[in-house]
Amino acid sequence: MPTILIDGETYEVAEGRNVLQAALDHKLNLPYFCWHPAMGSVGACRLCAVKHYRGEQD
Repeated sequence: MPTILIDGETYEVAEGRNVLQAALDHKLNLPYFCWHPAMGSVGACRLCAVKHYRGEQD
């Protein structure tokens, strides 16, 4: 199962879930504006920001 690291905490993520869905699954308070479960991601508001690391050396 994939994992994500948010604010120093590691969370397991169900396969196929995006970062916002995973955060909401774990009851994390992340601001979002242009995403809705029935519509998917519009990506137009630029409110979400994610820093993606490939490994521990990044």
